[in-house]
Amino acid sequence: MHITMIGTGAGSRLLAQALVREHHTVEFLIRREKQVKKALRDFHAHFYEDEDDVLAMDFDTTDAFVFCDDSNRALALASLLSKRGAPIHFISYDSALGRLLEKTKSTFGIDFVYDYGEILAGRIHHFFYEEAGMQTEIFENFDSAMVKIDVADNPAFVGRRVKNIGPLEELVLVTIRRGGKIIVPKGNTAIEADDVLRLVGSTEAVGRFRRRYARVDVFESLERKRRFLVFGDGKGAQSIEAALAKEADTLLLSRGRRYPYGVNYVIDRPVTEAMEDVDVAAYDGFIAASDDDADNFLVATAVRDAGQSHVALCLKDERYMRVVDVAHTGGIFSGELLVSQQIKNNLFGPPEISLHLFPGTLEIYEIVLSEDVYATGKTIESLELSEGFLIGGIERKGKSVLPKGKTVLKEGDHLILFLLPECAGDLQKFIRRKAKRFLTELFSM
Repeated sequence: MHITMIGTGAGSRLLAQALVREHHTVEFLIRREKQVKKALRDFHAHFYEDEDDVLAMDFDTTDAFVFCDDSNRALALASLLSKRGAPIHFISYDSALGRLLEKTKSTFGIDFVYDYGEILAGRIHHFFYEEAGMQTEIFENFDSAMVKIDVADNPAFVGRRVKNIGPLEELVLVTIRRGGKIIVPKGNTAIEADDVLRLVGSTEAVGRFRRRYARVDVFESLERKRRFLVFGDGKGAQSIEAALAKEADTLLLSRGRRYPYGVNYVIDRPVTEAMEDVDVAAYDGFIAASDDDADNFLVATAVRDAGQSHVALCLKDERYMRVVDVAHTGGIFSGELLVSQQIKNNLFGPPEISLHLFPGTLEIYEIVLSEDVYATGKTIESLELSEGFLIGGIERKGKSVLPKGKTVLKEGDHLILFLLPECAGDLQKFIRRKAKRFLTELFSM
């Protein structure tokens, strides 16, 4: 598909990179007075000064427009481009506007509205109220999920070998994070204290696992309302605070701007010092959601050091997430990833090969097996996959198949693959031979 992206707002670079990796064509329309981000300079871009410039452009090859523009003129431009016949996908960075647009999108010719703040806030709310500290990612096409758990000193895990842990019989242990390193486990791998595990299985099996091994809900015995601290002064932080405030007492902390219910940080004061004046132990959870990834990581670390274990960390740059993922135990969330994934799903549905946008050190792909690929007709063990490459799930004719060494892969199988970046070469065994040029471009990214 040919996608035209308007603006350089949050998530635009990430979405563009994912689309190009899946062999789609992406071009940008950028208002000339805007500073072009360095990361976007690798993409073809048209610059315009006003709407007349855009209307004169040829969009005959465009299959969809994606608006990542937070300017006041974006709606007017969306309305004009809607007459070109291609679907309009519009990211709203203001939750009030997002809610209004969802009700009136047809007025502006918009097909899909993505409320950036609401999407992020909903995920944070789910983390605190439903996941009990275990961050869970759902793979809807497989009726499966991946859960991340810090085993701490839980005797059900610590000191035991993977093959001897009964609860893992229904789940696949994908990776272990230990002391800042990622380990690909084997049956004889022993679990150690403070390991962080990522496991995948059916949503039902993951649900049973979470109910059995989640930390005791610190909120259950509370006679008062829950209390949350939210750090940040952007739209995302405000949306998170507003979502949590519906059921809890919240305090929004900002560095340089004053809000009705927030405290005001001194601008020239390091966030770690400022947090020394806040009694974080008096709160039930903390969310770092400023527009600065480094500030978020520093303040989340300071809060953990102060004894607060319920911490959600929001990040914008997925490259930074790969670093933070080996140092942060709590939940890691990205509005950019969440919105981009929703746009991809609405653009294509489940395509033949799709890169999941995921916060962490893993790459996750969905692939539909074709008849003429190397893996079709072979058992999983005969593929001799790298240690960092795992088939986490198989959907076959609407039914879930638990992948084992003797499982024979068949044409039409819908696979979910987990791999460390250095193992990407094994993807070639699952992709049609005629896509050789595509593979070359995929792995050169």
